[in-house]
Parts: sequence; structure tokens; C-alpha cells
Amino acid sequence: MARGALAENLTALAALAEKGVVSGAVARERTMAVLPELATLLPMGALQRGSVIACNGAAGVSLALALAAGPSGEGAWVGVAGLPGLGVAAAVELGVAPERLVLVNEPGRAPGLRFGDATWAEVLAAMIDGFDVVVLGPAAAGGVRPATARRLVARLQARGAVAVVVGDDGAGGVGDGFPADLTLAADGVEWHGLGDGHGVAQGRRAMVQSGGRRMPRPRRAHLWLPAAHGRAATVEREHTVVPLRPAG
Repeated sequence: MARGALAENLTALAALAEKGVVSGAVARERTMAVLPELATLLPMGALQRGSVIACNGAAGVSLALALAAGPSGEGAWVGVAGLPGLGVAAAVELGVAPERLVLVNEPGRAPGLRFGDATWAEVLAAMIDGFDVVVLGPAAAGGVRPATARRLVARLQARGAVAVVVGDDGAGGVGDGFPADLTLAADGVEWHGLGDGHGVAQGRRAMVQSGGRRMPRPRRAHLWLPAAHGRAATVEREHTVVPLRPAG
């Protein structure tokens, strides 16, 4: 991305903020609703404005998008940065409204095209000013120095936005610069619908655990990320069938 193109994109993000796209700084509510399937994993069953949520594990990206889907369905704008492999279709499938979704990525992986600390700082500051929920992939979260990240977190808290940070390769942490108020990990992943060399994937099952300084006791839930219909869903308990013995 040339510097001129980057400047145009930053101007566009600033224009969204000026139009009142983000409601964080002036919001009366200090929380944002989430999908019912995720509510039991969060304090107060909602996203706390000004907080940083870490999403780790094999299904970390899907979990982050599912978290953003609840506010998106209520009219919030969602910005995604540093997840070059993510397509709009995947986000929409998990419930994010495409008309209120903006994706920002580096123009390439070559050293000369990678964003440095200063560039990422500009981009993320503009996104925090312009969106209610900002999803940060490893390229964005790891692209800034700890001191810069701390300034961005302070800005996030002042604006009342929420940062959802995806761990490196879906497994790592968010780094020292983005201390998480709450951590969700989606592991124990199983794809359903696939056989030995045949079949079509119909859903991905994961065990999600949440914990952190705002939650004294960890919470767990078995979720489809996604289910066969594409959205997140609760895994229904499997009942064991006990055969009856003939009487007499």
C-alpha cells in the first residue's frame, strides 16, 4: 500500500468517526450485547466497553468473530485488522453484518510492504476512534511496541470501544502491550461430517473456557464454531442410552 493510499484510508476511517459511527465515547450503555450462546462465558453476559478480550486456541478466529457478531447485529460497526487470511464471507457466516464491517491489512508480506510501529499506531488509533469493536490479528497486535499498545488501550478505554485480540496462530497470547481483561480459549476442536477420506464438513465443535481478572472462576461451554448453519451454537448434551434388561 503506497503512503498516499494509506493516507486516504486513514482519512476515510476518520470520516466514519466524525459521522458518529462509533457510539463508544458517548454511549449511555457500558456494555454491548453478545450472542446468547456466548453470554454465559462473560461477566454480566455482555462485552464491557473499554475492555480487551483475548481469543486463543485452534478456533480463536471464529470465536473472535462470534463475539463481534452480537454487537454487529445490534448496529455496531466492526473493524478487523491484521488477519489477511480472513474473508468477508467467513465473517458474515458467523453473524457479522457486511455493511458495517471494514477489513484492514498490510499490502504484502515483503519487508518493504510491512507496516511498522508508527503506521500500525495510526491505523489502529483511527479504527478505535471509528468502530465499536476492533478485532486485532497477530500482524496488528504484534506490529506495535508495548508502549504504543498501552497508549492504544488507553484510547480504547476513553472511547468505550472493545478490542478482541486473536493470539498468534490461534494459540498464543496477546502480548505484554495488550493485557487482556478476559481470555477465552477454544480448544478440543472436532470437525463433524467428515469421514475417512469422504464427507463434507458440517460443523466444528470446540470447548471454550473463559477466565481472567474480571472473572474469579473459569467458565466453560461446548460450542459449535460454526454449526452446520454457519453461526455459533450451543452443543446439546448427548444423553447416554441405557438398555433395559428383560424382566423375569
